[in-house]
Order: sequence, then structure tokens, then C-alpha cells
Amino acid sequence: MSLGSIRIPIPPTVLLTFSLSLLLVYAVYLIAPDMAQEPILLIGALLVITIAFTNIEFSLYLLILMTLLSPEITFGGHTQSQLAQHLVNTTQSRGVTLRLDDIMLSLICFTWLFRMAIDKNLGLLRETPINQPIIWYWSISVVATIVGSIDGNIGLYGAFFLIKYLEYFLLFFMIVNHLHDEASIKRLLNVMLFTCMVVSLIGITEIPGGGRVSAPFEGAEGEPNTFGGYLMLMFSVTLGMFLHTSERSKQIRYGVLMGIIIVPFMFTESRSSYLSLAVSLCAFLVYSRRKKLIFSMMLVAILILPAVMPKNVINRIMFTFDQKQQQGQLHVAGLSVDTSTTERLMAWYRVLTIDFPKAPLLGLGVTGGKFLDGQYPRVLDETGLLGFIPFIWLLRRFWVLLRQCYHHVKDTELHGAALGTLCGYAGLLVHAIGANTFIIVRIMEPFMILMGLLLAAMMIKKNRPEAEPSSPLPLGSEVARA
Repeated sequence: MSLGSIRIPIPPTVLLTFSLSLLLVYAVYLIAPDMAQEPILLIGALLVITIAFTNIEFSLYLLILMTLLSPEITFGGHTQSQLAQHLVNTTQSRGVTLRLDDIMLSLICFTWLFRMAIDKNLGLLRETPINQPIIWYWSISVVATIVGSIDGNIGLYGAFFLIKYLEYFLLFFMIVNHLHDEASIKRLLNVMLFTCMVVSLIGITEIPGGGRVSAPFEGAEGEPNTFGGYLMLMFSVTLGMFLHTSERSKQIRYGVLMGIIIVPFMFTESRSSYLSLAVSLCAFLVYSRRKKLIFSMMLVAILILPAVMPKNVINRIMFTFDQKQQQGQLHVAGLSVDTSTTERLMAWYRVLTIDFPKAPLLGLGVTGGKFLDGQYPRVLDETGLLGFIPFIWLLRRFWVLLRQCYHHVKDTELHGAALGTLCGYAGLLVHAIGANTFIIVRIMEPFMILMGLLLAAMMIKKNRPEAEPSSPLPLGSEVARA
């Protein structure tokens, strides 16, 4: 029995009705009073389970839409003054944030596992180039968190974060195991682009209100740095598809989408995101076969940006070095840096000189350290060397796998998406210096979806009977050397 054969014979019209009903329930949830939200969530959960069991692709469409368009609820959390004084640890500082797409992803994953159990073949560990580093990194994170809990450094919150990490990986495996044709992959990719367009337009509507632009439903303070990282990734994907399509109508569509994305991106005023986009564009110069066009576009952008860039964006960039002198500011190369950059640099220093020597092998456990914005020091702080090494191994495997997808996937749209994801990933690696990029839902879920789609596309090409003997290497042969 194949995976695709596990279906309840529900007509497409009925399935569409279920999906529209779920969207209606979602709309009602947004405007319902608190006392009515729990029964509405229960109704929505039943609809999600029904849809996921009958058609996983439909449930993935809904999940992609919810990734950036779902409200969130934060449990715990402390004030900015407490954060500044380092009076609380990571978990206490921000609390645990649950969003509707977290609930939906959990339900979809459990339903998928149930379907696999019926088939007597879980398929969870279907051979992919990133299985081993995922297993090692997550297992060590669990052990480190258990040890930290025994020491009294971590409460129940640590378990929530571990489950969230596991959800990312399950989402990847679910996509790779389920998708077996390029048409489905392209449909899901188009839903991702549509979702990005919607949240970008919402972001544009926030600009007249002043302040930094953030993704929808992120509370009063928002997370502009997170939104900037997501927009950078999707801009890179769109640019890659723009470069590799020969249809004029699609070029216009992708060009318009890039123009829509770049406006809220600038108004996030996220310096980490600006830097990551610069790195992504440099990666395009290295890997794209259309280097002249990329260089010309970058040159035009450099010439016109000073004239069209909003003043607050320029001020935000210059703020790094021209903030009024305040207590505690660091001096780098003779220049004082602003308090935000100082805080990030001090977080690295604190981890390397205080926390890491305390627990060099297993760290303090997930959420066991003080709050810091920086993925690399956070992983070292929470999981020690035993977790940091497989984490870097996983990042390396991502990189090599994306390069392999770019070289081997021949469909023009998917080839462009592979290039864009590769270059966007280069930007994310830099973005992670000043943000917890690879554990943030609004970045990590879209990234893992893209990884799953591209790997599925490469596996489809590899398994085609008509593939030439001299075509791509067997899956994982190149990555295994990384």
C-alpha cells in the first residue's frame, strides 16, 4: 500500500468545503471574545485533522498560509528593563509563544504519523542527506535540556522549545515523503509566494503609522528583525525564479512581487536583514549563470537607492555608529557602536567567557541561558560543544544539499527557486549572527518547506526511469562528503 493510497474517498468539492469552513472558523476566532476561543479552536482542530487525513497537500496549503498569518499567544515573559539587566534567563525573558500554525502543524504531523502507521511504514527516516545531523543535534538538545532540568535551570518551557524544533524537522520529512510530482511542488511554491505577497501588502499598510514594520499578529512590539529575515529569503527565491524563467508574463509577475517585498523590507529597519540581503546578492553573483544581469541590477540599485531610500532607513543604518554616547557602549576600531549592537557583542562575550566554561560539553540546556540575540552563541550556550558540532554539521549539509538541488533540478521555475533558496540561505547564515534565525517560526518553517520542496524535486528527477546514466549523482553522494 502506498502513501497516496491512504485516502478517505471524499469528493474534491467536499474537501474544498472543509477547507473554506476552516478559513471561516479562523476568521471567527480572530474576532471572537476570549471565552469563545477554546471551542472555536476545538472545531478548527477537528477540521484540520479531517483535511490532513484525507489530503495532506490541502493541509500544507493551509499551513503555508498560516505560517505568516496566524495570531500568537505568549505565556510568561518579562519587561524590557529586566532583559537589559539580564535578570532572567532566555525562557523567562520572552516566554513561550504559541501560534495557530504551531497547533495546526502539530495536528498535521500527528495525523501524518497516524497515516504512516496504518501503512505499516512510518517513512519518517527515509534516507535524506540531513537525517544524521538532525538526529544528533535534536537528541543532544534533549539530553542537555534534561540535565539542565535536573540542575534546576530549566522549567517546562524547555520542552515546548524542543517540540518546536522537532516540528520543523517533521515538516521537512512530511513534504519529502508525500510529494511525488513537480506539479504539486510548484503549487505549494506558488502558495508560498502568494502568502509573501499578502503579508508584504499588510506590511506596506503599516508604514504610514510610523515605527518599524513587522509581520501581522506579532503583538504591540513586533519582531521586525524576524520579518526582515523572512522577506530577505522570499525576495531571494523570487529573484532566482525571475532570472530563470523565459516567459515574459512570469518575469513581470516576479518583478512586481520583488517590488512589493522590498518596500516593507526597507521599513523593517533591520540592519541584520539589510546585511543578509547584501550577502544574498553577492551569492547570486557567485552562483548565478546570469552574472551580467545581476551585476547590472545591483549597479542600478546602488545608483538610485540614495535618491529613493527613506530617511529613517538611512538614519537606522547610521545609528550603529552615531548614537549619542551612553553608558556601556563598546568601541570597535575607534568607533562607538550603539547599545543594541553592544548588547549582541556582549552576549557573545558572556557566553564564551562565563556560560561556556561552566558546561563546555552539554551547555545549560535549551532555554537555560540568559536571553541573547544570536543563533551561534545561543546553540553553544544551550548545548555545548556536543550540540554545536552537529548544528554546524547540519548547516553545512543544508548548504551542500541546496547546491546539489541547484545543479540537478532542471525545471526552470524550480531551478530558479533552488538558486534563490541557496543564496537566501547564505543571507540567513549572516542574519543568524544577530538573531535566533534558525529557531524562529516565521523564518524556519518557510525555510524547511523550501528545503523539502527542492529535495522532493531532486528525488523525483533521480527516480525517473528515463534519466540518463550520466545525470546527477545518487542522492546524498555529494552531501555525504561534507
